[in-house]
Amino acid sequence: MSEASAGRDLVALPRAAVLMLWTSAYLRGDLGPDDAARMSFGVGRTGPSGEGTDLFDWMTALRRLPLAQLRLVLPAPGRLAGLVGPPTALPLALEAEQAIVVTAAGIADHTLVPVLSAAEAEGRSVTAVTWARIDAPVGAHVPPAASSGSAREELLRALRRTAEGSVDLDLVPEEPVEPARIPATWISTALPRHVEASAAHLLVLAARTLLLTRAEIDEGHGHTIDLSEALARRGLLDELHEAARAALVEAVERIVLDEIG
Repeated sequence: MSEASAGRDLVALPRAAVLMLWTSAYLRGDLGPDDAARMSFGVGRTGPSGEGTDLFDWMTALRRLPLAQLRLVLPAPGRLAGLVGPPTALPLALEAEQAIVVTAAGIADHTLVPVLSAAEAEGRSVTAVTWARIDAPVGAHVPPAASSGSAREELLRALRRTAEGSVDLDLVPEEPVEPARIPATWISTALPRHVEASAAHLLVLAARTLLLTRAEIDEGHGHTIDLSEALARRGLLDELHEAARAALVEAVERIVLDEIG
């Protein structure tokens, strides 16, 4: 592990967020593009497929774009805001539940999406990652970042309402998420050394809450048998999930925003 990550705890994040964080470390001059590209694949159970976009070339090419910026998008069915197309990019982004939209002087340049495939390394199953680069439609404008600076407070309010409510939710974002609840589209990473403690705390809190609420939603009502309680529980989970999604996007983009350009 490089000097940039020494002594830092691992955090599970969407692969696109991990790539953005290490790209910003490279653009700051904290480490070279080869090390940044290697760190972008995270820790364990993953590796480059040998196909698709080479991250070394991709990172160095960012310096040649005028006023380049990276946007993290975490799409879901019915929630495609932030994606710029073309149509071929949408199913890839939806399947991965994430994408990086790269802009140049406010105009969309391309979208980068992780595409996963099963592979074997040293007799064990791993996930091979191909980064698919899809050029944006000519002249596609991207709206300003939705970050209002309030996502952290909104997430904390949602967590407080949940803790004070009568519906029992088994969510403990203060503790690491069980590996079984971390999907292959996410990966654990150390954080680059330029990430401040407050930003790191928000990343961890938002990411854990997003994973935990996703798992609870996927598992259904669990032990709840009363319909009204099940509806109230789902409402709280949906609220927390959306607050965590917004907080994670805001945290990543605020870390990266000032480092690119």
